[in-house]
Amino acid sequence: MGNKSDRSVRLSKAAIDALWQGNVVGAINAVRKERGIGMAEAKELVVTYIGTQPALKKKIDQVLATAKRRFIGWIAGVLVVAAGIAYFMIWGS
Repeated sequence: MGNKSDRSVRLSKAAIDALWQGNVVGAINAVRKERGIGMAEAKELVVTYIGTQPALKKKIDQVLATAKRRFIGWIAGVLVVAAGIAYFMIWGS
């Protein structure tokens, strides 16, 4: 793929719709199925396409940032619950 210019990457409507919904994995899977290619090549096409679309890149970055914040919040919640259980198991009896 190294010889092709970034502007030559074209994705299907299904792949582009998945990207606009923040579903990069779905877009990669769509490209794999449509083109009959491997995961690495499909990922490269999708990443290259995202790089040529500034508004889409911003949207993907926002989705990833939101997912990261939610994951950190979920982990913090699990740690608080685990600490509470440990406290009551050790000191509560």
